[in-house]
Amino acid sequence: MVKLKELNLLLVEDNLEFAQNTIETLKIYFKEVIHSKNIKDALSTFSNSRIDIIISDIKVADGNGLDFIKAIRESNNDIPIIILSAHKDEEFLFKAIGLNILSYELKPLSYKKLNKLLNTISQKFNNKKEVYINEDTLYNYTTKELYENNQAINLTKREVLFIELLIKNSDAIVTNEIIQRDIYEDKIMSESALKNMIFRLRKKVSKEFITTVTNVGYKLSHTL
Repeated sequence: MVKLKELNLLLVEDNLEFAQNTIETLKIYFKEVIHSKNIKDALSTFSNSRIDIIISDIKVADGNGLDFIKAIRESNNDIPIIILSAHKDEEFLFKAIGLNILSYELKPLSYKKLNKLLNTISQKFNNKKEVYINEDTLYNYTTKELYENNQAINLTKREVLFIELLIKNSDAIVTNEIIQRDIYEDKIMSESALKNMIFRLRKKVSKEFITTVTNVGYKLSHTL
């Protein structure tokens, strides 16, 4: 089961007093809370940091939440996004249809509202238990195992992180920089260490479902 303490959250909010209070609260529940005061900084942070969930004000200094969500959705249609607003904006909600917003919350967040929101986030992540990579290959998020032709394949911790990273970015190339950021984190990833991990993983499965994009990174192939 995915726990909130395993997730990194990006808060996009230009009201510094509200942001500070919200960050202190969210830090109790999440692994890391990163704050951006504007869309430009938020997009840069999203590109250069591992972000699992986004909470954004409906309006910030250099734009609005709708433009921000559209920019995020150009590269990632799955990351949960929650919108905060000082008042209900029906026009915004209408325009946001189809952008896959997890929740629309009104400020301030009471204790009751926060608990409900945390439950919504938790359910969003824990409902995703199994993903088919191809007709014969299935990944189980709960057991952290890969199944091929109904046979379980045990994975190392880094192999688990790598496969989940590929699934999370199934429509894009996972670059070596992203692998360094999300899997190796503060440890230096050598080229040989990465190649060895890929080599060992490919030996465990009969199908070549990982495609190497030379000098760039990796992506899933044979996806359904």
